[in-house]
Amino acid sequence: MPAAMVGVPGLPVVCVRGPSRSGKTSVCERLIPLLAERRVRAAWVKRTHHELDLPHKASARIWTAGPVAMAVRTSDRVQLTLPPAGGDVTGLLATLPQDIDVVLLETHSPEPFPTIVAAAAEPMAGENVIGRWSMETLDDEVAGLGAAVLASLPEDMGLARALRAASALHGSHGCAGVVLGARLALTGVGALGIEWPDTKKRLLVTAETDRCAVDALQAVTGCRPGKRTLRLLDYGKLAATFVDTWTDRAVRIAVRGEARELAEANAPRAAEDRHERQRRAYLTMPHSELFTRTVVSAAVSQFDLPGPPRRRVMCAQCREEVSDGREVVTDGGTFCRPCAVVRDSQ
Repeated sequence: MPAAMVGVPGLPVVCVRGPSRSGKTSVCERLIPLLAERRVRAAWVKRTHHELDLPHKASARIWTAGPVAMAVRTSDRVQLTLPPAGGDVTGLLATLPQDIDVVLLETHSPEPFPTIVAAAAEPMAGENVIGRWSMETLDDEVAGLGAAVLASLPEDMGLARALRAASALHGSHGCAGVVLGARLALTGVGALGIEWPDTKKRLLVTAETDRCAVDALQAVTGCRPGKRTLRLLDYGKLAATFVDTWTDRAVRIAVRGEARELAEANAPRAAEDRHERQRRAYLTMPHSELFTRTVVSAAVSQFDLPGPPRRRVMCAQCREEVSDGREVVTDGGTFCRPCAVVRDSQ
């Protein structure tokens, strides 16, 4: 398992360390487009003592007034300014969006991350040095530096992105259920060939559990109960059905009954509790050992489709409105389901 994957859901960080004027920014400005060519989305983080706004300009004046956030739009970017976080890297990383793949951190001092060190600085004891550079030969060295950065990242970038999104929705906690839910979601959208997260209400998902995996299903697929693209039918099973409304194709993906035992058998026997061993095993177990895939009917009731309600009726008992065919019609009238249950029990 790549070292970067063990730390999921945290963002991978690569330090670019050296003294002032050693070329840290020059390294970063060459690495960012090189990584982009490999479809790796890089963010850049730097701690500085310089002022960010020009004196007497609107942004500087407004910031002194104490807004909780400030955004300035120019022709080529939107710059978001937030109140200062702590100087530690963890606080800075928490301000970044989730849809990035690696953070390039310019730093003068060592940090506990893979590090590219300037020739003008000496590696420190215990520092994980993955590359060196000098300004005189930087253009010749940048390809090797880029390869070193890529080697420090998870092999499965899609899974890493999915896990970060799922863990963020789950309260920054990437438990075994979230790992399974993220992989289940990726398997479903992959089987149908749908890009994720889906923003076009093309995908409908029906989950058969109400546990941790549902947060992962939401985060990865983009489906939501409020958009009527995610339904919960709590059968107590870690499974979900994925329907492509554009092609009328559907698949049901379910976690195999023996997956837990296989995870225990395959997990590294480090000094971890059972849940952590399972989580690590679920990250790397083959799909064939984790899931079953079954082609199912894509038929969806008109009352379960996204969009406005197809029908509204009034409950004869409580006089509340019932939408989308959820009413119960009896000889005594039309009722909402709770009122119908009460009447049946009387």
